[in-house]
Amino acid sequence: MTAKSRLIYAQSVREIKVKSAWMTRIGRHDADYEALLRESVARAVDGLDADRVGAVCFASFAPRELCGIADAAALVREALALAGCGPIPVVGPFRTGGEAILAALRKLDASAGDVLVVGCEKMTHVDAGTAAGLLAPRVSDATEQHLGATLPALAALAASAYASSFGVPLRAFDEVAIKNHAHAVANPLAHFRRAVTPEEVRTSPRVCDPLRRHHCAPMSDGAAACVLSRDAGDVTIRGWGSGLDAPRFHERTHAGMFRAATAAAREAFAMANREPRQVDVVEIHDAFAPFELMNLEAMGFFPYGEAWRALARGELGIGGTCAVNPSGGMKARGHPIGVCGLSSLVEIHAQLTGTAGERQHPNARVALVQSAGGVARDNYAFLLEAN
Repeated sequence: MTAKSRLIYAQSVREIKVKSAWMTRIGRHDADYEALLRESVARAVDGLDADRVGAVCFASFAPRELCGIADAAALVREALALAGCGPIPVVGPFRTGGEAILAALRKLDASAGDVLVVGCEKMTHVDAGTAAGLLAPRVSDATEQHLGATLPALAALAASAYASSFGVPLRAFDEVAIKNHAHAVANPLAHFRRAVTPEEVRTSPRVCDPLRRHHCAPMSDGAAACVLSRDAGDVTIRGWGSGLDAPRFHERTHAGMFRAATAAAREAFAMANREPRQVDVVEIHDAFAPFELMNLEAMGFFPYGEAWRALARGELGIGGTCAVNPSGGMKARGHPIGVCGLSSLVEIHAQLTGTAGERQHPNARVALVQSAGGVARDNYAFLLEAN
């Protein structure tokens, strides 16, 4: 897409707004998958004209593998009927909330009706080892699986390559976890609402060097939903983009650089006619703590190897130059895989409407949401502004 055609396209879609945004508490739930899904759909359309919803984009990473649900889309249709919506096409499940949001934006480009985006995941009933086995075929290449690679192992490989290439001290990864846990204390919907000390992070069990338990996001249950519309809303989505990297690590140009994040952000900023320095709040993919720094740099917020210095100066906290993961991020807010991206959008909606409570970043007007799949293979970026 040329610069001129991108500008014309941006002008044609500039009225896409977030009409509503809602999510459950993230964490361990007694409620089952279907109950979480029904609640999120009902709350997202509550008070709206249900007849305006013309399509649904649905995200859920592994409902069959984790919950034995063969047709999750059928559950979405049932939830819609209970919420008072008529028969509506349901597309999905997509693997991440970001992928579902992008699909919804494309639908809105061709439709005058609203689009509901909903994500749901139920994970905490499965132990970590079993979940890793169930999810491995969906997050890594078959050759790498055959050689024993796991998602944490590939994340550790990327983090090590990043740290050694750009002179980033490993203690910076600890500081990301400490910051995000501190943010989550003020988030009533977060999985972990407890601060952690440097000692706790440094001595937590080793997962895969250099990653320790407190560098890794937890498995979580939860659901989220939003309605995107040309009709009304307090927040406008000004730009978006997507990127794709090689699934095999040995085929990537640099194991410690997330090229897909660069591509997604470049498209989003160009469409919105904005620059990283104009962004007040970022909700970024941090399934592993190092990824926060790596993604910030890949998306152009800092030169490579410099984000950790801004973190050390306090610039990435609430009230700093740019608040990064004020929700607590995946690390502390929680990580129900298919919901992530959507849960970030809910947080950004709260930040831009001034309803984030104790974790509100002052004067937040421009924000970015990033969503990713696997070890940064699939990336999505969304640039939003308060109206």
